[in-house]
Formats: sequence, C-alpha cells, structure tokens
Amino acid sequence: MASLTKTERALRGPGLFEITLGVVLSIVLGALLAAVYLVFKPVEAVKELPKEPELGTVYFVQGSSDSAKARQWMRKRQMLAEGGKADISFNEDELNAWVASVVPQAPQPKPKPKSGPGAKGEAEGGGGPFVAVDRPNFRIRDGVLQLGLPTTINLLGLSLPVIFQARGHFERATEGYAFVADELFVGSLPTHRVPGLRDLIVSRLMAAEDIPDDLRASWKRLSRVAVLGSTLHLSLP
Repeated sequence: MASLTKTERALRGPGLFEITLGVVLSIVLGALLAAVYLVFKPVEAVKELPKEPELGTVYFVQGSSDSAKARQWMRKRQMLAEGGKADISFNEDELNAWVASVVPQAPQPKPKPKSGPGAKGEAEGGGGPFVAVDRPNFRIRDGVLQLGLPTTINLLGLSLPVIFQARGHFERATEGYAFVADELFVGSLPTHRVPGLRDLIVSRLMAAEDIPDDLRASWKRLSRVAVLGSTLHLSLP
C-alpha cells in the first residue's frame, strides 16, 4: 500500500503545498541575494550631484568641511553645554569640525601580503575588525539633514566599503528630540522601502553613539530643534 502511495504521488507530481513552499522560498532567497548585492554595490561619493545622474547609481554627496566657516563651533558647543537661554545655529562645516575633534579617522586596512610566512594569517584577519566605522559626515540642504557614515566590512580577507546615508528631520520624542530618517540607504539598498528595516537600523546606530553626558543633558532641555535651510537650529529655554 505504501509503495502504491508513492507511485501515485510520483504520477500526480508535487502537491499545492510543495509548489507554494517552493515559490515562497525562491522569492525569499532571491530577495536576500538582491539585498546583499545592493548593499555592496559601489556608491559614488561626490561633492555635488551631476547634472545628469546615471540611472541606477546611488550618490553620496559629502558635506563641506571648510575650516574658515567653522571657527565658531567650539563657542557654540560651550553655549550648548552651559544650558542657558540661547538660540544656536550650526552649519555643516561646524558640525563636521566638531565631529573631527572627537572621532578619529578610521585606520586604513593593511594590504594583504602576496607571499611569505604569516601571509595566510593576515589575510584571514581582513586587515582590521569585522566592521570598521569611519568618521561621520554631515550635510544640510533645503531643510534636510544628511548623515553619512562610511563603513568598511572585513570579510574573508576582503575589505568591502559600505556607506550608510540617512536624510531626514527632527521630531519631539519622549526624551527631547529625535532624528527621523525619511530615507536611509545602506550602500545602494534603500531600506526605507522595506517596512520596519529603516527604523531598526536608525535606532541601532543612535544607540551606539557615545554622547558626552553634559551634551546629552543639554539636548533633553532643548525647546526646539529644526533644520532650517542650510543650518541646524537649536533653542534652549
């Protein structure tokens, strides 16, 4: 009877459940492979968007770091830390100068030796930690704040560059104001088009930031945080 059952199943072919399961697994696997491909697809880092952007290319427009336009950042930081009544505006040059003073440049991965003793060990190490996060970069245009986070993933002896770039605004939250990413690209992958993925990544990135206690306390006391034109405006009561 069991042999007959197997014969009947072979003649009838796969059932509806098997077909549905196979289709679902194929779709999921295809989506995962497509996501991995987009994450590691190279992003074009430029100073300004080209007049005719190339179709299918994701661009990362870097914010300015002009020291001549960032001379007041230390005084403004002090005003923010003091917590008195004040209206303070930061441009992107000042934000990038501030970041440069507290976040070191990520070390470049060591080149893999071509031959010789120990070459295999260094290749396996990938020239650095599994994930190496570089210095953040800020850009502010047309009332939108962009945060860029160049990252290197060292995997199987390869150093793979990935750029996180989020563009958004600030909204009042439970403890002060929170950054809301309207767009978030991981490499060339638009995570904001995947329900829940953008918010998960942003929350993890924000939780990993090491913010000084005095500035964290001042941030909670802010009565207004707004991106206006090409500046970040902060108001203390």
